[in-house]
Amino acid sequence: RMQLLLGFVLTLASTAATLVPPYLTIPLMDEVLIPFQNGQQIAPGTVLMYLAGLLAAALLGWGLNWWRTYLLALVSERIGADLRTATFDHLLQLSLYYFGGKRTGDLMSRIGSETDRICVFLSLHALDFATDVLMIGMTAAVLFSIHPGLALVTLLPLPFIAWMIHT
Repeated sequence: RMQLLLGFVLTLASTAATLVPPYLTIPLMDEVLIPFQNGQQIAPGTVLMYLAGLLAAALLGWGLNWWRTYLLALVSERIGADLRTATFDHLLQLSLYYFGGKRTGDLMSRIGSETDRICVFLSLHALDFATDVLMIGMTAAVLFSIHPGLALVTLLPLPFIAWMIHT
C-alpha cells in the first residue's frame, strides 16, 4: 500500500513537473524574446535562468516519471505473482473430478497468460489513464490560473468530446 501511495504521489509530482514550462515560457516571451525582437539588449543571465529552469523541469519530470513507472511496474508484478499463487492454491484444493475434463497444461497456461494481462493492465494502461486524467485536470488548473476566459473557451469542447467517446 505504501508503494501504491508513493506511486500516486510520484504521478502527481511528475505531472506537476511537466506543467512548469508554461509558467517559465510566459516570462521568457515577455522579458526575452519580444524585447529582443524589438532590438533591446537582453542580459545573458536572464536567458540562461529561464532555459535552465525549462531544462530542470524537463529533467525532473523525466526522472519522476521513470521512478513512478518502475515502482508501479514492480507493484503490478507483485500483484500478478500473488494472483498466480492464489489461483494455483485454489486449483490444488479442487477435486480430481474437475481435472478429469481439463488438461492441466492448459489450466496452467491460462493462469499465466491471464495474470500477465492483469499485470500489463495495471502497470501500463491503468497508469496511463490515471496520468491522462491528472494531466487534463492540472492543465485546466494552469489554464485557469493564466487566463480564465481563454481557459473556459479552450475547455468548452471537453464535455462534448467525453460524450462522443462514451457513445
